[in-house]
Amino acid sequence: MGQTSLLEINPGLIFWTLITFVILFLLLKKFVWGPVLDAVDRREQSLKNMFDNAEKAQAEAKQLLERYENQLGQAKEEVGKILEDGKSRAARSTEEIVQRARRQADEIVERAKVEIDRERQKATDEIKEHVVRISLKAAERLIEKTLDDREHRDLIQQAISEIDTGIE
Repeated sequence: MGQTSLLEINPGLIFWTLITFVILFLLLKKFVWGPVLDAVDRREQSLKNMFDNAEKAQAEAKQLLERYENQLGQAKEEVGKILEDGKSRAARSTEEIVQRARRQADEIVERAKVEIDRERQKATDEIKEHVVRISLKAAERLIEKTLDDREHRDLIQQAISEIDTGIE
């Protein structure tokens, strides 16, 4: 046999190569490409479903977030109203308490003034009575005897000591 060169065209080799290629192509198409393409289609559909579900979940999450933000805003408004109401109630209560305390203080001051006036009058009356008694005693002693200078001083000293004793 002769040697053939690799660059020569061999029609039999071309024919069998084409036949092998077509058979291999048909086998690959039926057993490999079909299932691979089906798997790729299923995977593509699965990814599409996942993407659609993610978009739906994102839209739902956005709606929930908006709803919660609205509820939070309403809650903040209600808290603000409650705080303002509490502040105004506290201010009214404080004012009422202050007014009541002022009235009570004024009443106490008035009662104290009345009591002070009564005690002052009582003390004045007692002093007057005491002065009258001392004066009467001094006059009685003067009338009983005529006094010299020394007796006069002793009498005054005695009257002063009686005044001190009577006041205490």
